[in-house]
Amino acid sequence: MKVTIDIVSEGENEIIIKCQQLDEEIEALLQLIEESVNKLIVNREGEMIFLQPNEIFFVEAVDNKIFVYTEDAVCQSQESLYNLETMYSHMGLVRIGKSQLVNLHHIKKLKSIMNSRIEITLESGDRLVVSRHYARAFKSRLGLEH
Repeated sequence: MKVTIDIVSEGENEIIIKCQQLDEEIEALLQLIEESVNKLIVNREGEMIFLQPNEIFFVEAVDNKIFVYTEDAVCQSQESLYNLETMYSHMGLVRIGKSQLVNLHHIKKLKSIMNSRIEITLESGDRLVVSRHYARAFKSRLGLEH
């Protein structure tokens, strides 16, 4: 693979990939670029931490503060719930309630419960409830709604 870097004095940074076909090597490169660009900066115990979007298990808003839960930590984000949903929806972050988002990639099991709600159990053991208002969109993202 040939790599060419052209340093320019004006304009936005741009990455151009020229390839004969989109093979595994190019797809791995694209994934690496996307992950490095999409890191989330959070605060944990007074330190600024950079999280990869796939490290996020769920997010919730409590008392106008946004908390990001990973497998083994709780961090605080300055981003709004709406911004997090917008930035990372293509990476599996989905709204399940007025004040919660969940990462579809960390769901272990689902269970239907009363009033058309869904109980989610995450790989971490945490349990969340999809409100009935968001249940249809949630099922649709999982490919369960016909």
